[in-house]
Amino acid sequence: MNEPDLRTASQGLQSWILQLPEVVEAPHRFGGTQFQVNGVEFTHFHGDLFLDIRLSKDDQTAMLKLGTVLPHRFAPQAGWVSFRIDRAEDVEKAKSVIQLAYASARSRLAERHSPRPS
Repeated sequence: MNEPDLRTASQGLQSWILQLPEVVEAPHRFGGTQFQVNGVEFTHFHGDLFLDIRLSKDDQTAMLKLGTVLPHRFAPQAGWVSFRIDRAEDVEKAKSVIQLAYASARSRLAERHSPRPS
């Protein structure tokens, strides 16, 4: 698959992300586009073919061990990983990782809003 086709596949991925419940897109502070669920960022794109995804620490460890994702250059301590789309089948892999990130973001949000024990 050539680069224009990969870019089209990536745009389809972005459309897919926007169909997840309560997800919106916004400009990312370092450039590119970020996706949030109820104000919690869970992934962002740098261009069309490179994205950063925030996972739970357990999911981060598992995905790195499997070689599905790349270590994040600046914020691995916060659960961030990187993902590069090189082939059409990478889009499906990205969806799987993004689903984990989406679930983690919703979980973090629920923890913020749960009542504290007295």
